[in-house]
Amino acid sequence: MDADRLAPHVRRVVDAAESIDERLLVLLFFRKAEPAPDLAEMLGAERPETTGVLGRLSGAGLVSHHRPEGEATHWFTTPQGKAKAEQLHRAISARLTAEPVATESAPPPADEAAEADHGRVKARRRVAIDQNEKTGFSWD
Repeated sequence: MDADRLAPHVRRVVDAAESIDERLLVLLFFRKAEPAPDLAEMLGAERPETTGVLGRLSGAGLVSHHRPEGEATHWFTTPQGKAKAEQLHRAISARLTAEPVATESAPPPADEAAEADHGRVKARRRVAIDQNEKTGFSWD
């Protein structure tokens, strides 16, 4: 299985969580129902550690499990866990967007900016409908 089968933005949020409990809860928020070995692989954690966290979260009523016939036990968030995971996701996302991006480049020099403006074309924009026109709209 591909350990990084998460979307890049989901991976950033999961990795930015402060504790493994939060990481697992946010991961389950995005992945819905997954077996414990798959969760451990996606988190990059040991299976016993993941199982312990699942037990703690289950005891708190944040996750639950079911076992489809002939398959491994699948873990998922409860309604209370979904609410908590969504709060964590929003807080982590806000924190990530507030941090400055280290890969930002410096603004272009003034002469390059002037060349870029020279080639710019003014875009048309749609304006409010004029009731007297037959076409139903007019261009500015």
